[in-house]
Amino acid sequence: MQKERNKADDYREKAYQGDTKAMNNLGVCYERGSGVRMNLQIAFEWYMRAAEQDDVYGCFNVGECYYHGKGVEKNAALAFEWYMKAAEKGDTQSQVNVANAYYLGDGIEQDHHKAFLWYREAAFQGHILSQKNVGAAYWNGDGVEKDLQECVFWYELAANGGDAQAQFATGWFLMTGTGVPKDERKGLRWIHKATFQCYQPAIDYCKEHGLKW
Repeated sequence: MQKERNKADDYREKAYQGDTKAMNNLGVCYERGSGVRMNLQIAFEWYMRAAEQDDVYGCFNVGECYYHGKGVEKNAALAFEWYMKAAEKGDTQSQVNVANAYYLGDGIEQDHHKAFLWYREAAFQGHILSQKNVGAAYWNGDGVEKDLQECVFWYELAANGGDAQAQFATGWFLMTGTGVPKDERKGLRWIHKATFQCYQPAIDYCKEHGLKW
């Protein structure tokens, strides 16, 4: 479409003038074939130009290219390096990717404590899955000392974000008095939030305990 071609041309003009955001956006155009012929290698080159000038999205996209082998040979170690650059600049998804890498030992030596710290960084920015991962770490004592009160805190944050699993977990904590004072009425309200989302473990819990759902 002409509109997409014009947008790509505009990005190109600004990119050659040194605009790092435009460099990254031009990379996106080449990756998606938007306004230009799709070319993953050229996309990678533009992402790299932006990344080398400390553009956070360029850093993330270079990491993506190395991790998935888009326009460049797969390299988990280099992917980790670029994700880390973006993570340190505050990019939430890069923080999650760094945490995953540390947790699995993917491109970097496995370190569950560092994984926990990076999941927590993403959790502070409202990333719901990371909030659950932090809660699970406190529950299991995985990468951090076991702490049921902290576990409940993080699961409740995820529950408030609408996650059905976290809503059921928060309800269960309250129903059983685990890590929090027992409050069956409040606990059941959380479990019902999960059943309203058709979360099967919550439905099964209600059936097993003779509770309406």
